[in-house]
Amino acid sequence: MQGAMPCCSLTLMCHLFTNVLHMTTIQMEANTARLVGDELLAYINGNESSMSKTQQCLGAGYVKYIDGIGYPQFTDFYTAILEARGIERDIKDAERKVECSTWYDNLTEQDQELYDMIEDRCPEFLKLNGELCREFMDELSKYGITTAEQFEDAYFTQLSYAYDESHFGEFVEYMITEVLCQELPEYLVIDWQASWYRNYQHDFFSIEFDGEVYFFSTHF
Repeated sequence: MQGAMPCCSLTLMCHLFTNVLHMTTIQMEANTARLVGDELLAYINGNESSMSKTQQCLGAGYVKYIDGIGYPQFTDFYTAILEARGIERDIKDAERKVECSTWYDNLTEQDQELYDMIEDRCPEFLKLNGELCREFMDELSKYGITTAEQFEDAYFTQLSYAYDESHFGEFVEYMITEVLCQELPEYLVIDWQASWYRNYQHDFFSIEFDGEVYFFSTHF
């Protein structure tokens, strides 16, 4: 019949349509399988020691397909982590985290464990790039902290940096009232900052970094 489509062309179109439908189905399955919220955090925490960031990203369902091959969708993955941890969604931070993924994967296993512990105790490191994270880890190494266990044992708290160094007094007050839970009479006047210089600086050290002061015990 005139104008009828050749059989081979019809077969080819059916084949192409089937491939497109198949790829669309795969993509939809990957999207619907993405972990979010507490389920995503539980998955990450349960696989920190056994999987790389790339493996975690793929395993959590953050996959994009190109020519039938699955690749990690890091931007969506780290954005979901920020949302799950209650940190305000910030695409720029997520993009910086994508850049950090290569830096993280190139760390030794010991340094990866150390960074994971830092991030766990100090979530603000999620917003820093790899260069700054490395700088902080190098500062820690100057004081002999090179493993996750050492960081966990030594770390106490962090306070905002003050030009008059009043953060040292705040730390001593924190140690007395919050850590040791000592109740002091209201009429008692204490020079907390002088107490740091006279006594506490011998048992603790501090690192000033990115507008914060991190306090650590020298006994770890």
